[in-house]
Amino acid sequence: MAIAEGKGIFFNIRCFLAFQLSTSFAALTMASIATAFGLPSPLNATQILWINILMDGPPAQSLGVEPVDEKILRAKPRKADEPIVTRALLLRATSSAALIVFLTLKVFSNELDDGAVNRRDTTMTFMMFCNCDLFNAYVCRSADKPFYKINLYSNPAFLWAIGGSVVGQFLVVYWLPLQKVFQTEALTFYDIAYIVLLSSMVLWLDALRKTFFPSVFCDGYHTSPFASKKTSRTAGLRQHHSWLNFRRFDKNKAEQAARWAPKEAKAKTLLAL
Repeated sequence: MAIAEGKGIFFNIRCFLAFQLSTSFAALTMASIATAFGLPSPLNATQILWINILMDGPPAQSLGVEPVDEKILRAKPRKADEPIVTRALLLRATSSAALIVFLTLKVFSNELDDGAVNRRDTTMTFMMFCNCDLFNAYVCRSADKPFYKINLYSNPAFLWAIGGSVVGQFLVVYWLPLQKVFQTEALTFYDIAYIVLLSSMVLWLDALRKTFFPSVFCDGYHTSPFASKKTSRTAGLRQHHSWLNFRRFDKNKAEQAARWAPKEAKAKTLLAL
């Protein structure tokens, strides 16, 4: 049980980092581009604070209790020096961040038609970034499964976190006291539908990465060299290897008994002496 918990914590930390790094990269890149080109800031200070604390915090924390796939729990011990931040994780984070920045700046540039930033411009941009962030949190629940293969109800904490974030976001946009604080205004149904449709590209990007380029964007599982030695009762049995280098041993008890009968007889003889 303790070993399974350890494996789960290790992979959940990777999911947590993939989400946090992609969001941080996106926010920093967007601010850097606006500063470098002398453009007005797409988001104001209170909106950025809202994103960092309430839109990122609860979903990120819920990723820490994501149920880990059975094949990970059945895998052999990983290398002790295997890094948490891998090249695949960084590629996922940077590619997601690049898409979020592109989509957010696209909405901002479309709204900025008069050259002056008004409440509608920042509200559309704010909603776009937050919606991309929530979709990104969903795809970060797994390092190898596309979004349509992830069980929606397997992590209740994640559902509560996302639900709370969505409710909070709508309050910021539609409740008058928070509108004054965050400098937002109410959006129409068509505005929300447009934002949801456009931000869903985050889901399709992740499905493309994990389906067609798993060797580049998916984290491998590197077993310990000590675990590969034939010191267990399962050594020498027929195996099936996946991209994560997991083992699935043959369950034919007759074959296992035949393999280990001579060694067990020898052990009994030594004990008798």
